Amino acid sequence: MTERAILEAFAEGDAVGMPTEFMTQEEIASMLGCEGVTGLIPAEKSFHHSNLPMGSVTDDTEQVLYLLHAFCKDSCASVENTVSALEAWITETGAAEKHYIGPSSLRALSRIREGEDPAVAGQGGTTCGGIMRVPAAVLWNSDAGEDALTESILCSLMPTHNTSEALESAGAYGFALRCAMRGGSFEEIFAEAERGGRKLMARAPWIACAASSVERLKAARNLLRDRETIKRTLFYLWGTGLPSADVCGAVFAVFAYARKNVWEAIRLSTELGGDTDTIGALAAALCAAFAGGHNIPESMISVIRKQNAALFAAKMWDTF
Repeated sequence: MTERAILEAFAEGDAVGMPTEFMTQEEIASMLGCEGVTGLIPAEKSFHHSNLPMGSVTDDTEQVLYLLHAFCKDSCASVENTVSALEAWITETGAAEKHYIGPSSLRALSRIREGEDPAVAGQGGTTCGGIMRVPAAVLWNSDAGEDALTESILCSLMPTHNTSEALESAGAYGFALRCAMRGGSFEEIFAEAERGGRKLMARAPWIACAASSVERLKAARNLLRDRETIKRTLFYLWGTGLPSADVCGAVFAVFAYARKNVWEAIRLSTELGGDTDTIGALAAALCAAFAGGHNIPESMISVIRKQNAALFAAKMWDTF
């Protein structure tokens, strides 16, 4: 099924990109050599995740699966079950101890526990912690209409990322992913991304003075197709850090280059530098939706399944 391929691509992009997260392009090139990414990278080479076994997924996949499990179980995506799923994820995976959740999200969830309105609590979250959850909002009910999709995305972000920056990037990615799953063309996917970004941004409590994800993705569609130029432009000019627009722009640039070549999307994302695992997961999932499958070697998928077996079994992986 396409949904299963999307999840596999997301997890693979996360796991392959994990060791190079927040390294520079020079550091990654020195580590990998002239061939670049050829398979899973030993985590002991990582600057930030050297304690993880090779093939481990990170908070990106964990949050998506926790949310997806909650949405499917309850047959709805709501602010309430988003909060419950995130609280369960923090407790069961040791996310705070592993530094997988940022201080703004921790503060927001703490304030919600103390009785604060989630719509208010989430007004400090501007990072890619919002867009990375969007596959859960799309996959739990991929046949949902536009209004239902909008509400699902909004509910999955509001408790921690109720800002124009986060909502714009999430809307762009969510509408693009749904369009790709429905067989949309390359041009239609970008048109839906622009429309989704504007639609979710309109639901923000205010519009911040910040870089625009929609403008980034519009530029990404026409970015030079030379691989090295794309890498240098994204890392040195646009940025590939935690801001929502950085990740959104990079994801759509990688998608525009790789299109239906999911493995190449993962390779390129991993070599970018910055937030490589989030960019790789999201770009790979979008490419898989566009392709209706993926070309990731089965041997690598097997390692991911084995290394993360407990998480996958607990969170309905095999139902897709």
